[in-house]
Amino acid sequence: MGGMGDKRRSVKDILVGDGSHFTWLSLAKAIAVEYFCTTLFVYVATSAVTSGCHTANIAAASGSSSDLAKVVPGSCFLESTNLVNIALSFGGAIGVLVYCAASFSGGHLNPAVTVGFFAAGKIPALRALAYIIFQCLGSCTASAIVLAVDSAGFTAALGAANRLNQGVSAASAWGFETILTCLLVFTVFCATDAQRAKETAHLPVLAPFAIGGAVFLAHLVAVPLDGCSINPARSFGPAAVAHVWKHHWIFWVGPITGALLATAIYTVCNFSAMGPKVYLAVNTISLHLHHLMVDHMDSPAAQGQPSARVMHLPSFAGARGTPSHSRPNSAAGQHLTRDSRSGSLGV
Repeated sequence: MGGMGDKRRSVKDILVGDGSHFTWLSLAKAIAVEYFCTTLFVYVATSAVTSGCHTANIAAASGSSSDLAKVVPGSCFLESTNLVNIALSFGGAIGVLVYCAASFSGGHLNPAVTVGFFAAGKIPALRALAYIIFQCLGSCTASAIVLAVDSAGFTAALGAANRLNQGVSAASAWGFETILTCLLVFTVFCATDAQRAKETAHLPVLAPFAIGGAVFLAHLVAVPLDGCSINPARSFGPAAVAHVWKHHWIFWVGPITGALLATAIYTVCNFSAMGPKVYLAVNTISLHLHHLMVDHMDSPAAQGQPSARVMHLPSFAGARGTPSHSRPNSAAGQHLTRDSRSGSLGV
């Protein structure tokens, strides 16, 4: 029965996290904030695309300088002439709204970030699933609002739905989405690391700026290629409202692949996140490699002398990561000498 209880507790930890801190009210608040802030983010960001279709140069490129409503749907793609405006809108909006949502939900606003945090064990499965569902619902709500208030611009840009531009293959788009989402999620991990925040006081304050900057840079690169997703929810809402599903899988698989890659890289780089046992093992191996190097440098062969050979007997029994050479009674601290002619041992 004890084993069954342990199993139930472990499943509960995976689903809802630490039960002592979990409440349905706190989860509901977090979900509501994710929904509301994702709605605002997608509305502001995609409106920068649809409203840009009304400018003279974009309207002319779309085939109509007088009546945008008469252009071919989708003819106003994410033009590079409006590239900086679009990138600033996405980066600025995410920075502001992450700052607003951080204290309630962590400020994910992106299924890729949520998947990364779940893979890293930072949030439980139930919270991750709820976040992703309501992020997508928020994106759909935002796109519906854009369609209602600017139907001409929405039609001309197909709701700012992500699409592959001419000459861009599915494989290339997948690669760009993976790398750029990896950049974003890795930045999120670095900016929100609690241990690093203790050592660097200004880190939490600058987190929204760093995250917004990563989004801005990603859009400068990928807007001319596929509109730049790096956020499956951002892609899902416009696609659902504008009914643009071609190549839509790329804007889920690419960001999620990038999120998992970022999680793996950050976990490897941040040894403390790998758990104390792994960290202790790496520290112990490094210590004994150092001992071996010192022994080699002190050996008669290295110094060109035929005198007694010094041997260190390494001990891997050091407790809690304390270096064994700091203990006077440890085996690693005992220098045993062997006379090469007599074969006798002495301490």
